Amino acid sequence: MTRILVTTDGSELGHAALGHAQALAGAAHAAVTVLCVQADPAVLVSEFSYVPPVDPEVFAAQASALRTELQTLVPEARVRVEPAAGRTLVRAILDVAREENAALIVMSTHGRGGLGRALLGSVAEAVAHHAPVPVMLVRAGQVPAVWAATEPDRPAARHTPTA
Repeated sequence: MTRILVTTDGSELGHAALGHAQALAGAAHAAVTVLCVQADPAVLVSEFSYVPPVDPEVFAAQASALRTELQTLVPEARVRVEPAAGRTLVRAILDVAREENAALIVMSTHGRGGLGRALLGSVAEAVAHHAPVPVMLVRAGQVPAVWAATEPDRPAARHTPTA
């Protein structure tokens, strides 16, 4: 069975991709895995910064709450909330995509361009550049398309609602 990996950081923007992945999965009869990678603070700062250790109990409580929220939002999906464990967010997403044998990665993007992207970098852009499979980037507020298979042996057709 085809599997779609959809990523979120737990924010409203991060959740923007969930509806798109669900719509596409329904039309393609694909399974969905929702992934939230909890960033490793030590990877996010410079080597000269002090990073206090993360309390494992706090981490576990946050992961459990997020897992419950995501399972409620996407009940038919497999939900994975896991630590980056010393990896960058990009590496963690790519590793899970390979583990899940994903045929597509769906993720939200801020839609920054130019200087914003150059200064801040972009997890979505890096995943799109390095992923071994296609990546669908969704901007916040973008209405999910309606996908419908017209014939069993033909791919789903896309219709974007105008309202």
